[in-house]
Amino acid sequence: MQRVPLNRLLNQPTVQLKWLEQHQSLEFDIPAPLQQRFLQLWPDVAKIGLARFVQQPQAQDYQLYNDDLLFALLAGADYILARQPTFTAQLSDGYLIWTI
Repeated sequence: MQRVPLNRLLNQPTVQLKWLEQHQSLEFDIPAPLQQRFLQLWPDVAKIGLARFVQQPQAQDYQLYNDDLLFALLAGADYILARQPTFTAQLSDGYLIWTI
């Protein structure tokens, strides 16, 4: 498992995918409110993709254009899901965990 601290969250999704391919899971050491916001939005984003999600009226409520960290998480997860259909995101022991 690769631990990802908050200061590495803005890495490109391609980097996140490489880490996942190497380690099979990523453990994000990020604040709980950010984890919760991600987990709240992720099911909807996963269904239709981030590009379509941000065009939905309800997406405006989350002001993703003002939340770089949340947007980075969603963009990374969306990118990885498109390339790794087994991708999952869940909360475990206080960490956001991504696995493939």
